[in-house]
Amino acid sequence: MTESSVKVDSNEVDELKKEKFARGILDLLTPIVQEMDSRIVAVKTSQRELNKEIERLLAELQLFNEATEAPPIQPSLQKLINARKKLATTNQTLKIIYDRVERIYNQLIKGTSSNITDK
Repeated sequence: MTESSVKVDSNEVDELKKEKFARGILDLLTPIVQEMDSRIVAVKTSQRELNKEIERLLAELQLFNEATEAPPIQPSLQKLINARKKLATTNQTLKIIYDRVERIYNQLIKGTSSNITDK
């Protein structure tokens, strides 16, 4: 066996190790990313439902406030308005997190497929 054939075999072994490592990381992280993705989607759905309910309550409280001389509900109304603002901020943060998770997942997929196609 010549020295050059030993180097080629060594390079092939290194490439196989890298590919196995990349596949292992992808196999390890894919279920985690998918679980995070599904949970983020579920949180976004519940946030939308919560937002609709807050909007409905705000509309009812405003109608009630305009229709009668009821006890002051302005503090409650202000709390709902503040909750809606916090919800909007939370939704924006969730969107940023979701986008980051998607980018990480896509990079993992690209990295694994480029390692496989480099062969």
